[in-house]
Amino acid sequence: MFTHLKICGITRLEEAQKIAELGVSFLGFNFYERSPRFVTTGRAREIIRQLPAWVNTVGILVRPTLRECLQILKHTEIKFLQIYDPLDFTDFNRLPAPVIAAFRLKDGVEFSYQRRGEQYVLLDAFHSGVYGGTGRTLNWLQLPAEVPRERLFLAGGINPDNILKALTAVNPAVIDVASGAERAPGVKDLEKVRAMQMTVLSFNLAKIDRAKQNGNN
Repeated sequence: MFTHLKICGITRLEEAQKIAELGVSFLGFNFYERSPRFVTTGRAREIIRQLPAWVNTVGILVRPTLRECLQILKHTEIKFLQIYDPLDFTDFNRLPAPVIAAFRLKDGVEFSYQRRGEQYVLLDAFHSGVYGGTGRTLNWLQLPAEVPRERLFLAGGINPDNILKALTAVNPAVIDVASGAERAPGVKDLEKVRAMQMTVLSFNLAKIDRAKQNGNN
């Protein structure tokens, strides 16, 4: 299983295009109006339509209704929905796009996971009233074992300085970064993105080398 990088909080076309040129697999668009990285559906659509077709675009929503989810998909051509605090888990099975169920974990509070129709799970650090982009780091060594790593998006305070530690400790499907890839909220730092993408690629190459060595033994 290869790990991919997701850069969340995209607000500018030029930045999105340059991030895609670096080979980043996932780009996130935040439709939560209280977020400093909020983007309108119209603006998101303009950006998405000018990205390569292989880019996985993700819409971030907080407590959306089924109707709101369907409208986002229709008007933006988003490929994935990342949903915090869903009103009804049964809606997941009624959506025509893969769902990433996002959970905010509190320090010292046990988290019990039960799949309810989502295709992927995102684990983030809890911050009251804030959904993503907090810069707070999870305790990677205490993540719930029942969440399959091949379906896990790992978020929470990841940046160029600690991304390798997160990769090594968790080995998730996707590393999710917002504030750790920025100069200011919604303003991406392309050098930080480049550094993290190179770390992810190196991590994947190391996994290939280990697999080859194991196969030769």
